[in-house]
Amino acid sequence: MGTPPATMEVNLERLFFVCPATARAVDVGVETEIGTLLRIKSETLRARCPACGQVHDWKVRDATLAQAA
Repeated sequence: MGTPPATMEVNLERLFFVCPATARAVDVGVETEIGTLLRIKSETLRARCPACGQVHDWKVRDATLAQAA
C-alpha cells in the first residue's frame, strides 16, 4: 500500500469588470487562478454585460477580484 498522491488545491478568483454604460461592477462568469491571471493580464475579454446587455471589450488588467468588488 502506497501513500495516495498529494493533491494541490487551486484557488480560483472570480473577476469583476466595470460596465462602461452603467458604471456598475459586473460578474461575467470568469474565474481563474492567480498565476494565469498574471500571464493574461494584457489580454482583452469580450463578453455580454449583465448590467446593460451590450457586448463590451474589457482589459483583464482592469478586472477586480471578487473580494475587492
